[in-house]
Amino acid sequence: MADPRPSSHVTEPSTRSLRLRRLTPADVDDPVIVGWHTAAEGYALMNEEPYDDADAHVVLQRWVDAWDRDGYGYWVAERLSDGTPVGVGGVRRTAGPGRDYLNLYYRLSPDARGEGFAHEIASAATAFAHEWLPGLTVTCRINPRNEPSLATAARAGMVDIGSWRADLDPLDEPDSRLLRSPDVATGLVEPGTAAYDELVDLWVRVNDAGGAVGFEPGAPRAQVAASLDRRLADCAEGRAELVRLVEPTIASWDDPSAYGPVLGFGFVDLPQPRNIAHRTRLYAVMVDPQRRGRNLGRLLLGSLHACAREHGREIVDLGYRGGTGLGDFYATCGYVETGRIPGGLRLSTGDRDDVTMARRLDGHPLHG
Repeated sequence: MADPRPSSHVTEPSTRSLRLRRLTPADVDDPVIVGWHTAAEGYALMNEEPYDDADAHVVLQRWVDAWDRDGYGYWVAERLSDGTPVGVGGVRRTAGPGRDYLNLYYRLSPDARGEGFAHEIASAATAFAHEWLPGLTVTCRINPRNEPSLATAARAGMVDIGSWRADLDPLDEPDSRLLRSPDVATGLVEPGTAAYDELVDLWVRVNDAGGAVGFEPGAPRAQVAASLDRRLADCAEGRAELVRLVEPTIASWDDPSAYGPVLGFGFVDLPQPRNIAHRTRLYAVMVDPQRRGRNLGRLLLGSLHACAREHGREIVDLGYRGGTGLGDFYATCGYVETGRIPGGLRLSTGDRDDVTMARRLDGHPLHG
């Protein structure tokens, strides 16, 4: 049986400021890392109490063991500039009611707070999970008084789905807020259904916000619906697959069909000719413009990549309209520019470059 663990070269990513590396046995005895988990200051807004030294060593060793078992787990975050460790965080597989899930965790050195490192760690963790661990939901519990942590989780794409109290929570503390990363829905959507109308409405909002997904602002809803119909026809014929990022709910933990509103969607093209059957193209990739700054673009791309990988595809490409800044975003997701036609797109506001970017789906660099 194939090893279901993600390949080692993708499990230790870098962010804008940080190198994220696996937790090692040496870290279990590092007094700095142990101290982050024993100092009372770091637990002031949490339902948990700080560990004593012995318990901290046990917990850290448990996290090292998770890496050995699963091939991924919590990272030690180090500054790219000088290698200084600034925190621990990431996702770890955890046994839950009914099924396993990924627990999202982040803890910083006191002198590294306020620099956005928690956001970088949490956002990298949820993106990693959507791309490389698509069968597992990312979850975390946060004390409602811990507003900085709630803000960090929201910027990483986590959605507050309600209150939750664990058996060991202190009685004098409020119920925790339970947060989950977006659910992913695939399969056909039929015209005339509420789900279909949601897709059209979202596409119209994206257009009007300048999202550059095939239309200009003000495009008639009927035109957008006709374009969606063509894409869905491809899905019905097995030539493409629709991937939707949808809002999680308490109920969708047990019933995957009980999700909330659509947050974004895109299509994975599935060409059949033998000489390009190892490739795919992404079309009509968009997220709710009212939820910008919440990592949803990376989560949607990761989910599209996971879908393409399940179909045996090895290389993915996509196109975008020059002048939108999308190239920089796609580059952070592993894409490289493979083609550009200057002035290849003619719009009412003037000509724009027609740009193509591509990446490998195994996480290795695209050569050639």
